[in-house]
Amino acid sequence: MKGIVLCVGLLTTWYANGQKEGDKRIDSLLQELPKAIEDTNKVRLLNDLSFTYHNINPYEGLKYGEQCLTLATKINWKEGIAIGNSCIGANYHRKSEYLKALEYEFNAMTIYQSLDMKTGIASESINVGNVYSDQGNHAKALEYYIKALTIYEQTGNKRSIASVDINIGNVYNDEGNYNRALSYYQKAFDANQSLGYEKGIADNEVNIGNVYNNQSKYADALSYYLKALKSMEHLGDKNSIAIIIGNIGNVYNNESNYAKALEYYNKAQKINEELENKKGIAVLLGQIGSAYLGMAGDPKSKVTIRRPVALHKAIDYFNKAIEQDKSIGSLKYIQLNYKQLSIAQEMLGDNKAALNSYKQYVFWKDSVFSQRNSEKIANIIAQRKIDVMDKELMIQKLEVDKKRNERIFFIIGLGLLLAVILVIAKERKKSELLLLNILPEKIAARLKNKEHPIADKFEAASIIFIDIANFTGFSEKRDPKETVDMLNDIFTRFDMLAEKHGLEKIKTIGDCYMAVCGIPEPHAGHSDATALMALDVKRTMGKYKSLDGTPILFRIGLDCGPVVAGVIGKKKFIYDLWGDPVNSASRMEGSGVAGEVHCSDRFKNSLKGTYTFVSRGELEIKGKGMMRTWLLHAS
Repeated sequence: MKGIVLCVGLLTTWYANGQKEGDKRIDSLLQELPKAIEDTNKVRLLNDLSFTYHNINPYEGLKYGEQCLTLATKINWKEGIAIGNSCIGANYHRKSEYLKALEYEFNAMTIYQSLDMKTGIASESINVGNVYSDQGNHAKALEYYIKALTIYEQTGNKRSIASVDINIGNVYNDEGNYNRALSYYQKAFDANQSLGYEKGIADNEVNIGNVYNNQSKYADALSYYLKALKSMEHLGDKNSIAIIIGNIGNVYNNESNYAKALEYYNKAQKINEELENKKGIAVLLGQIGSAYLGMAGDPKSKVTIRRPVALHKAIDYFNKAIEQDKSIGSLKYIQLNYKQLSIAQEMLGDNKAALNSYKQYVFWKDSVFSQRNSEKIANIIAQRKIDVMDKELMIQKLEVDKKRNERIFFIIGLGLLLAVILVIAKERKKSELLLLNILPEKIAARLKNKEHPIADKFEAASIIFIDIANFTGFSEKRDPKETVDMLNDIFTRFDMLAEKHGLEKIKTIGDCYMAVCGIPEPHAGHSDATALMALDVKRTMGKYKSLDGTPILFRIGLDCGPVVAGVIGKKKFIYDLWGDPVNSASRMEGSGVAGEVHCSDRFKNSLKGTYTFVSRGELEIKGKGMMRTWLLHAS
């Protein structure tokens, strides 16, 4: 049962060395509050309270954040208004309310831009990047991290440069681009070492450990975690200590050493309870549940606890985790824990409860999906707000020496023009969003420019076909809704993996999924990216089961070479591919082995990475004749 690895980045390392933690710090701040007068110092005090609460109780954090913003507005302190918006955004971020978080962080950034405060702009760029990163919008996260990095490089702030490098590394780690992640972590590690910054060095060790854990290099992961733990214990940073101990538990959980995993999870949970870190408590409750579920379902488990006892404990911890997740509004973990709960109940034989939990999982998953769609649209609007503000500020600076009346008329005219443009843009955006749902962005842009028909030749692309083995027999015995729900779940997972590895989904045909790499944008490593997606599908979907426990196996076929791509249709557009590699990839899937990745000799020879191959010799392939083919495995 794969553990959840928590990255140590800017959001999780705000406790400074020697700083009072949790209730002690809050009690100290609350004692100062009645003595404070209504000035800038009280604004900072309220901000400090709000930010200290954000890791412990974001609901209280929001209360003091609103007080901070209200007072700053009352005394007309613009920097304080930015500070208030920022701390409110941090609390919404902690509640996983990303739309609200972005709204307030963008408000703060707009004010810092108007004041030309570079450090404020940089810190808000990091905050915005962190929200996008948690949403899984890695391109946007990198955009804002690099914006912050540019400012820090201009000001020569080496410690902040190292912190941003860690966050950039986290994005690449989340994407599975481990070499790129390690290069950024190493860069930050070297910088922190030259500065003698022990906390930064330890943070890097944790993140390097996370990469090795994700790569299943468990001995290396433990080595880095233990070095970081020693440093954090020396610094007395309890928040980071809890994260590291939990990550060590994940390593043992991944190794099926569940007794050891529980030992570390319980240690981490005790520290989180002392700190009253509700988010950390909720995550660990789910991890403890996953360890007990692993005990019950893993035949390699050496734990002597009886299976029903382990399942009952798993169910108890998943329910506690869900309750805690709901109290802090963590949608992502609510749906994850409902899914785990459904599996445990099904293994226990309580099919009615398992079905109810699975329905809850689908409900919360839909809630996350709806929220993300709303956030995507809102993010576009919020970004436009920043862009418009930048242009208005530029105009004001250029017009500063002109007469007042001329400036007023100019701004009024510009405002009316912008209003008209925004109305037109809003309507155009609706049609653009619909078009982007069915076509790649580059192709949609060409269609908007009235280019039709569209037909392009690509000299090098890789195609993947994924098909469900024996799907016809399976679907005939199932309720249609159950079948469609399962297909939706499977194809959603494939979409996420395609995005992760840089592939473009082309279409689904019944139970078959087709994607391509190297189109419509050329990709030098198209075959390796496609191979990595195929292996990721094999790894993550290897134990996939339907709701009633039926194992679902997949056949995967790969080929590469020159293809033609284009848009066909006038009312219902479709972007499709034609060429020998398309036919061959389909044949590789059709003649493949359930649970394996089947590729042509041509695809094997195009790979640059290190893989293991099992020869299938020469096979008679329908419509192709005799072909030499291979089963592709990870190295």
